[in-house]
Amino acid sequence: MATKPQRPKLPVQQLAILAVARFAEPLAMTSVYPYLPEMIASFGIERKDVAKWAGATSAVFSLAQSATAVAWGRASDTFGRKPAIMTGLFCTMTLFIVWGMSTSLTMAIVVRGLQGACNGNVGIIRTMVAEMVQDRELQPKAFSIMPLVWSIGSVFGPAFGGLFAKPAQQFPGLFGDSYFFNKYPDIA
Repeated sequence: MATKPQRPKLPVQQLAILAVARFAEPLAMTSVYPYLPEMIASFGIERKDVAKWAGATSAVFSLAQSATAVAWGRASDTFGRKPAIMTGLFCTMTLFIVWGMSTSLTMAIVVRGLQGACNGNVGIIRTMVAEMVQDRELQPKAFSIMPLVWSIGSVFGPAFGGLFAKPAQQFPGLFGDSYFFNKYPDIA
């Protein structure tokens, strides 16, 4: 009796892990949008200049990310995909805390640029998907997951940013007595 050849399957667990890593970037990029103008104004910037500096602060993330994408790709070729992705995620997490503690416009712009520069996971994740899913029939499914995750992250990012901005004021029962959250209201 002949056995049927097994059809290739998507590596669902590995793709799920990559999707979580991919989710971090739009979250990091868009979660600042709800409170960014207020944060810029808190630095003492004149009201007429807030929009200009909020736009510049937003743009520097993508600009820095674009400028470092090839270097991140080379680093992942040299040191491995997993270390490169983990480094990017760790830097994103760490720099987000520093971002929330920004005390000046210059600091905010520099930190935002560093966030973008250290977030080179997009190309690495695409490469990993291509390496994991070599079957041509499965590639369209596999490659469509990451843009979907980007879209979902772009929805959740501003929602999370708006929900968790100024936690001491929004959730006084939980964070109202926190010196840290009162001093740095944009940390969340």
